[in-house]
Amino acid sequence: MKPTEAKVMVLPNKLQWRGAPVDVAVPVGRRIPPRALNWLKQFAEKHGRPLIYMEQTVLNGVFQREQQAIAYEPPEFQQEVMQKVAQGQRLWR
Repeated sequence: MKPTEAKVMVLPNKLQWRGAPVDVAVPVGRRIPPRALNWLKQFAEKHGRPLIYMEQTVLNGVFQREQQAIAYEPPEFQQEVMQKVAQGQRLWR
């Protein structure tokens, strides 16, 4: 399926966390549609793959350069991602 139809681009195994592949999902538009996001979360849980998904920041109707990164599963991974974001560190290269 084309990203414009799915409204999400998935970058599988974009980085590693404690030996586990981490998938990254980026919306085509402001945010990932709920149905697609739920599927991605279920996939992450079933396969033990942490997930980072992004949401676009919109200010006065204009997409901004920065995006909000949200970590999903497990809790330790979420904490590490939140710490890196708070410190201004890159999540991947």
